[in-house]
Amino acid sequence: MKKYLILLLVIVNLGLGVQSFSAMTKEEKATKEQPRFYSEGQLFFEKKDNKKMVNLITKYVNEFPNNADYLNRLGVLYTNQKNYSEAEKWYLKAIENGNFTAISNIAYLYFEKGDYEKSIKYYKEYQKLVDNPDNYLWIAGAYYEMEDYKNAKEWYLKVTKFEKDGFSENKLGLMFEEEGNQKEALKWYQASVQKGYPWAYYNLTNFYAGLGDSETAEKWLKKGMEVAKKTDDEELKKYFKEALDVIQRTK
Repeated sequence: MKKYLILLLVIVNLGLGVQSFSAMTKEEKATKEQPRFYSEGQLFFEKKDNKKMVNLITKYVNEFPNNADYLNRLGVLYTNQKNYSEAEKWYLKAIENGNFTAISNIAYLYFEKGDYEKSIKYYKEYQKLVDNPDNYLWIAGAYYEMEDYKNAKEWYLKVTKFEKDGFSENKLGLMFEEEGNQKEALKWYQASVQKGYPWAYYNLTNFYAGLGDSETAEKWLKKGMEVAKKTDDEELKKYFKEALDVIQRTK
């Protein structure tokens, strides 16, 4: 009798653990549907079928309108299509529903649109949540595009403590040169080339050419051309070639 009673209790407990799909909350249904969503999404992604991806995620958004992950993904797809008004709409809905990644995504969206003030606002908001040097770089870049060099320099200086490629040092050199501070410009260009940043060699070439020191300009040009050969930056290679032609004609 005890054996049958134990078996009955096990069956009852198992029954209590089973929940029908119709009885689930929206959140539970969305979680249960995710494996199928990712399976279908991966298929369309591999085929680079952006239209079907949009249709798929729109279907899930209509069914689960408060699922922040789906809302954010729809925003990303519209950003890739450069449909910024639609992307903005879905990012804002994702943010309302607690998706922090959407804050970074909408900041990037505003940067792409050239709305730098809004971009800075959202990157700073995201920075409070996620301390990431990439945020500093985007904020600095937005200030730079606005020609607000005071703030741009402040944020690029922060990036130099983390960055390894010399991009920010080069930007600092450009701003100081633009302001007529040759000493600081030279300091930051040299700091940039020490990290191997190819464009800093080009800027040093122009810097010395502007001073009338063609010998030093050519020295940096030749060093830069060697560095540029190791990159796939065709624009930089073109600029170096043009600069070399100019220097050789002035000899």
